[in-house]
Amino acid sequence: MCYLVLFILLCSGTLLSITLIDYYQHQRDGFLDSVQKRLQCGRLRERLVTMTTIKKVDIALFSQEVRELMDCPWRLNLTHRELHRTELWSCCNASDRLMVTRQNTNLNQSLSYEIQRWRKRKVDQALWEMLPQTVPWSKGSLSHCAVVGSGGILQNSSCGAEIDNADYVIRFNLAPINKSYDVGVKTDLITANPSQIIKGYTDLQRNPGHLAEVLSVYGHAHLLLPAFSSASGTSPCFKVYHALRKARPQQEVVFFHPDYLFELGRFWRHRGQRARRLSTGLMLASTALEICEQVHLYGFWPFPQDLSHNPLPHHYYDNVGPNRRMHAMPEEFLLLLQLHSQGALQLHAGPCTLTPTP
Repeated sequence: MCYLVLFILLCSGTLLSITLIDYYQHQRDGFLDSVQKRLQCGRLRERLVTMTTIKKVDIALFSQEVRELMDCPWRLNLTHRELHRTELWSCCNASDRLMVTRQNTNLNQSLSYEIQRWRKRKVDQALWEMLPQTVPWSKGSLSHCAVVGSGGILQNSSCGAEIDNADYVIRFNLAPINKSYDVGVKTDLITANPSQIIKGYTDLQRNPGHLAEVLSVYGHAHLLLPAFSSASGTSPCFKVYHALRKARPQQEVVFFHPDYLFELGRFWRHRGQRARRLSTGLMLASTALEICEQVHLYGFWPFPQDLSHNPLPHHYYDNVGPNRRMHAMPEEFLLLLQLHSQGALQLHAGPCTLTPTP
């Protein structure tokens, strides 16, 4: 009987030893894999941050690297975020000067156009009455912001819940939100270009209903227009303002401050962006980086294939490409990818997984 008990104890001890050895070996292997993953991600981030251009780069290989980067854990780097935020505030100050307001502009002052600096627009009484008192946020009040581009990468992304979970959502160029599962519906700021107004909304004075209907899907979002980028855009933007005052008075129309856009363009040119004009996406991503605690970018992907090399339209709603003489979308994307790699903002270039909050 004693021998049997001893045998059982010896067997139990052996099994326990084997189990413990397997457990610790598994833990060690997991630790080594984690260390290797961190090293690989660190090398990948370093490589992307040191790239100076995307010209002549193998896009298939670049897409693979972006895919690997999206699999790397992302953490906010306060040092890099504050560095970029301080630089943007020092040059451009979106916190107070993104829009023309009564707080940053005086009656009878002259505004210089962003592109045609020699042209002036006097802030007469009529224009003064069109201006809001101040920007629609207080300093430090925006925590989690989503900046939603229109790239085809948003198709079948399931990012709508993540986007709608943000405190403040910025969209561009009257992008439709009918694919809500992918792009969300929440909107706090929406832009439109004068060219869109001229082509799509004729005779606004007598027929503002179509534009009002299009804007109704964005709720009470501010409509931000570049009325003072060039002189040709002033009249279409003013027509939108006056049409919506009658047809949709709850939709506040505001104007980009031309000095902000001019200084922002100069800021990024000094940092390697050589295009004739920044895209609206980079403009508002820069704004968010300055005024928000956390910035998440969606729909920024300027290539005709996704990360798995499947074909994509240029936009999630059409396949009309950008004006390549004006914008350099791939170079801008590299810049945003570098900001992601530094931990200053988070770029989402693949499927989203957040479950909507009940």
